Amino acid sequence: MKKPIYRLASLLVAGSLSVSASALNIMVTNDDGYESPNLRALYHALKADGHDVFISAPADEQSGKAASFNYFYPAPIEQDANDPDIHFVHGTPMMAVLYGLDVVSKARWGRQPDLVLSGINSGHNVGIMNPTSGTVGAAVTAIRRGIPAMALSGDHGSDRDGSSAALASLVMPVIDALEDNTPVLPSGYGLNINLPSLRKFAAEEVTYQMTTAGNFSANVPVFVTNMAPYSVPEYGINLPPLPGVVFTDYDRSGAPRDRNPRSEGRKVEEGVIAISLLDARYGATTYDYSAEKARYSIRSSLTGLLGSGWRNWNR
Repeated sequence: MKKPIYRLASLLVAGSLSVSASALNIMVTNDDGYESPNLRALYHALKADGHDVFISAPADEQSGKAASFNYFYPAPIEQDANDPDIHFVHGTPMMAVLYGLDVVSKARWGRQPDLVLSGINSGHNVGIMNPTSGTVGAAVTAIRRGIPAMALSGDHGSDRDGSSAALASLVMPVIDALEDNTPVLPSGYGLNINLPSLRKFAAEEVTYQMTTAGNFSANVPVFVTNMAPYSVPEYGINLPPLPGVVFTDYDRSGAPRDRNPRSEGRKVEEGVIAISLLDARYGATTYDYSAEKARYSIRSSLTGLLGSGWRNWNR
């Protein structure tokens, strides 16, 4: 099923955006820093759709920090000189989320937001990469506070290739489909959404699919004694001939292979908007059907986007 393309067109034509029927109070964060074009594009798209939105993000790049934080240590806070709704914290993504929840939300609404959105990240967060992701860690932090949250990621370099507004437009139909739910997402769960490269695929042709997290990722972290051969000059990544962690593929990493064709990492490489359940519950639990209930609830809400094949989602 093709995505509804009216929203993409409307985002590109000033003054033609429709207003959401059920406006939400939304906090937006990320791990790329408050100046990220992807973050700003999502923020403006949400505001144009009628939602009450503010940003609470790190002051600078904080990728790979998962849900780490510094405690008993000063974390200066600031606001963008041109927009008082944009706050930034000199700390990790988790710290930016906590500031937004514990300080800004209470002052602004007297309560917690209806939804937290983390992203849109520059670089996919799929499979084996998810536990290390600051984008995912920020979303998990909110979910563990009892607040619905989504981690949103685009292709690496999407913050520099002019596709930020189009990526934001791909997120909006998901918000539209879920915003009437109370709460927006089942308690204890969120969504991990990965958007395909718009350098490779036309935005009007991509489809929405429910996927499984799996283990597959096109990039696998490894420790090497010489980082220089892993430089990526086209993205400004020029590494010295010193030991450190880099990214490589499965063949050179030794990581266990994931052959599940519905893994989010595989589907997003095929041009799919991959939507996976993000389970933020603590520890190991006995299977109690709550995850399956959450999956079914989300699938039901998104059925208009997913088309007739939505019931085929694998666990």
